Amino acid sequence: MKDKLKETTEKLILANKELAFQNEEKAKRAAELIIANIELAFQNEEKAKRAAELVVANKELAFHNEEKAKRAAELVIANKELAFQNEEKAKRAAELVIANKELAFQNEEKEKRTAELVVANKELLFQNEEKAKRAAELVIANKELAFQNEEKEKQALELVIANKELAFQNEESEIKSEELNITNEELASQNEEKEKRATELVITNKELEQFSYLISHDLREPLLTIRSFIGLILDEHSEEMNDEAKKYFQFVSDAAVRMDDLIKGLLDYSRLSAAKQLNDGIDCNEILKDLVADYNLLIIKTKAVITIEPLPIIKAFPLELKLLFGNLISNAIKFRKKEIVSEIHISYKKITAGWQFAVKDNGIGIGEKDKEKIFLIFQRLHKRKDYEGTGIGLAFCKKIAELHGGRIWVESILGESSHFYFTILTERL
Repeated sequence: MKDKLKETTEKLILANKELAFQNEEKAKRAAELIIANIELAFQNEEKAKRAAELVVANKELAFHNEEKAKRAAELVIANKELAFQNEEKAKRAAELVIANKELAFQNEEKEKRTAELVVANKELLFQNEEKAKRAAELVIANKELAFQNEEKEKQALELVIANKELAFQNEESEIKSEELNITNEELASQNEEKEKRATELVITNKELEQFSYLISHDLREPLLTIRSFIGLILDEHSEEMNDEAKKYFQFVSDAAVRMDDLIKGLLDYSRLSAAKQLNDGIDCNEILKDLVADYNLLIIKTKAVITIEPLPIIKAFPLELKLLFGNLISNAIKFRKKEIVSEIHISYKKITAGWQFAVKDNGIGIGEKDKEKIFLIFQRLHKRKDYEGTGIGLAFCKKIAELHGGRIWVESILGESSHFYFTILTERL
């Protein structure tokens, strides 16, 4: 009994275990069913959404189909119109083909006629050119014939005239021969007279030179005496004199000095014409170099600036040429503007038969009415108290330029500058 109970209990335990296992399996399947149902519900919702979307899509498709139907109807109408238009175009194309054929035929005819006209024009042009050539040849031939006839007539006249002139010249030659004989005799006589006068002039010039020297010596001697005695009086009796008396004596002394300067200047001026021989190879650069050295103290004192371009080697009287340049440079420094630095520029250019020199400054200038006057002896444009001098310097320059076969002149603007020019024409002397 116990064994059966035990077996029955064991069987019940086993049955309970199986039942419990089955219940667990059922619970699992129930859970799986619940999940499946949830998924099924979700799928149903999705299907409902898709169904709704399909409905909307079907409506849109229906609308699109309606639109397509409308467009298809319109296309049918358009195709009909297009077909009609194509038929019209085909008709017109056929007409155009016919018209083109006619036009091509007409063009061919025109081209034929044009070609014929071109050929005809070329022939006509060639004929005209030939005619023109022949006409030109005839004109030239006629001109040449007329010219030849004229030349023959001229030559005939010239021969007649030449014969007459030859006869006249023969007569003139005989007359001139006689006149030349007379003229030669007269020239010989004149040359003898000129030689006599030249000899007399040489003697006279020597005498004048001696006379000028004696006169200047005799004139200067009293002046030296006056100056000496005035100096003695001032030295020995100055204490006895009042200021006014001293002033008068000083005036006399200054006047004697000026008179002495004038006499020396006049003597130098008279001696200019006594130059005997032109020298070749005179280097103007060396002359200006010596002059700048001579005026060095004056240049430093006045702060003058002198620029000299390279100058030529010429044929000249060296001492006189140096005096000419020296007077122009000293005048340029003397007649400077007080407020600015004096600038002097010396240059030259080659001209026919000689040279042209220029001495330019930025001084006080010269008035138009005085440009000729300044070259006269003892002519002064300014008061002695303003500018010292005897009034002989530019007269020297004029005589020296003329001694060299040239001339001197000035171009100036009053208050601005003066440009002195002189020529040395010794190449033809």
